[in-house]
Amino acid sequence: MRRAVGCALLLLWLVSFLLCADSRDQFAQETGLDPDLVSLVKVDVNGTELTIVFVFINERTFQSMISAELSGHLRPYVGQNAIYVNPSVDAIVGSFAFDPQLISIQQLGVTSFPPWEAWDEITPGFLSGRFEVNPSGPSQGSGSEGVVILGDLIDPELPFNVLYAGQPASFELGSLSPPPAVVQETTGSPTAAVQSHDPIEVSPLETLDGLQDLLLHEDFSSEAMAALFELEPGLVQTMVLAPRGSELRLFFVRLEESVRASLLGAELIATIDAIIGTGAVMVWAISPSGADFSPWNFYIRQGGTNYVFFSTASFVELTDRFLRVERVEPGEVVAGVIRLPQRVDENAPFTVFYGTSGVDYP
Repeated sequence: MRRAVGCALLLLWLVSFLLCADSRDQFAQETGLDPDLVSLVKVDVNGTELTIVFVFINERTFQSMISAELSGHLRPYVGQNAIYVNPSVDAIVGSFAFDPQLISIQQLGVTSFPPWEAWDEITPGFLSGRFEVNPSGPSQGSGSEGVVILGDLIDPELPFNVLYAGQPASFELGSLSPPPAVVQETTGSPTAAVQSHDPIEVSPLETLDGLQDLLLHEDFSSEAMAALFELEPGLVQTMVLAPRGSELRLFFVRLEESVRASLLGAELIATIDAIIGTGAVMVWAISPSGADFSPWNFYIRQGGTNYVFFSTASFVELTDRFLRVERVEPGEVVAGVIRLPQRVDENAPFTVFYGTSGVDYP
């Protein structure tokens, strides 16, 4: 069982108490979620009605009106066949008889129960039935939030049911008015019928000798890396994450004109020449012991708005198959360039997020 990641302030809670039974379309309309991503059940528990909202997590989930905080919590689950689970009641209670172990999955006539380790808490105590007052106020009741990672338990291209105490919530992804520009592939890497930018293709870098040692040095910091490569300090950021208990290091460089005079190397400078000065951000990822990593977990926040990536043209691959990578092996270096979404003002401050962690660029 994983530790809770904190209490999210959710738009979803407010809406969930306004719904009648089988009102998925109304819930979707109120939240801006595509109807095929949403399902819900209502169960009588000792005379109290328990509503459980289920939301399948993919890139389309973040085109809705869910809160920025919830988006931050859910984004790391893209590509894992994960489902957001929000049980709630109208009353104000500190706990309720909600049991995640009563949830099962049905597909092609086979019933499966997610293992205990497949669950993550969002609100502390979710797995033990602890409820909290709705962030919108006591009049909206109370509830809790969590995520279940289904992984290989389902094939998302086929219909499936999520059941709570025998009550089914049906999903048929892609069947109910999906946006035509976005397709969620089984690899977790989205593509777009309409490109975000004119695509840029470069030859993958051939020489990475010595770079692993630099990125794995004990003094891995923004200041140290800027000094090492003679880059302007304001262009360099670093991030050290711990996905599933492993260590993932990210090295960011904003590609302004001054990088041409840095020590990044002639081959690299020549490779990124066309992108320098466009506000783009180069990122290198490495792990000393191996770690999960996907560039589709990056997004940009500016002025309180999150901008997620749906198009392969939003990136430039510096290492082979950067956009398809799902894991970096021990000592492996993968690299690419993040191109800012067209609605982001490159002259104003913005934050590059990976999951729930971010680095700021003024």
